[in-house]
Amino acid sequence: MTAELSDALVSTWVTGWARTHGYEVQHEGKVHSVGLPGTDRAEWEYVLYAPSETDLRKVASAVSKSPQRLLTVIAEPGADVLDVSSVDGLELISDEEKLMVVDMDSQDVEDPITPETFTTQREDFDGWTLLTVLQGENVAARGRMAVADDFCILDRIYTAPDYRRQGLGTFVTRALLAIAHEHDVDEGLLVATHDGQELYEYLGWTHLGDVHVLGTPGAADRRRPSHSQVDEDMN
Repeated sequence: MTAELSDALVSTWVTGWARTHGYEVQHEGKVHSVGLPGTDRAEWEYVLYAPSETDLRKVASAVSKSPQRLLTVIAEPGADVLDVSSVDGLELISDEEKLMVVDMDSQDVEDPITPETFTTQREDFDGWTLLTVLQGENVAARGRMAVADDFCILDRIYTAPDYRRQGLGTFVTRALLAIAHEHDVDEGLLVATHDGQELYEYLGWTHLGDVHVLGTPGAADRRRPSHSQVDEDMN
C-alpha cells in the first residue's frame, strides 16, 4: 500500500531531495524552502503542497522579488492549481514533472547484476548515497538516494548521452533501491520528468502528484530546470 499525497509527504520529499544536493532545508508551517547553506535566501526555492490562494500569492510575492528564486507547487494529478501561469507575475517554467511513489515491498532486495563492461562506485555521505556507473574512467550514469523518515528519496538518476538506451537508468534505479533496503524504509519517492515517467511506471512506481515550477519572467539563471534527471557534474 502506497502513501497518499499530503503536506507531510511533500515535506519528507523536500528533506530527502535537499540532502542529495547539499542544501539547507527549512519547514515553516506549510512552506518548505531549500538553498545552499550560507547563501542569501534570494537564491532559495520554496515548495508548497496544494496551497490556498492566499498562501500561494503570499509566497509568489516573495519569489517575485528575486530572479533566482523558484516556487514549486505540488498538487493532486490533474488538480486545478488556480492559473499558475500568471500568479503575481510569475511565469510557469515547467509542469511536466511528476512526483511518484513505490512500495518498497514490491522492489528487489538484492543488488542487480552490473551490465557487462561497466563497473559501479558507491559513496556514502551523511544521510545519502551516490552511485556512479563507469566504463573505464568515463562516467556513464549516476543516481542519488537519501533516507528521510520511513522513505527513501531517489534523485538525479541520469545517463550520459553516449550511454543512453542501454538500460543504465533502470539499473541505477534498482541498485539505489537495493541500497535503500539497508535502511528501515517503507516506500520510495522521486520526481520524474515526462520522459522518465514511463520507465518508472514500468518499474512499479505510481504517479502521486503533479509538479509546477514558477519563476520571474525572463530570468537568465534557472539553477534547477529539472528536479529529477539533471546532474550538473555530468554536463
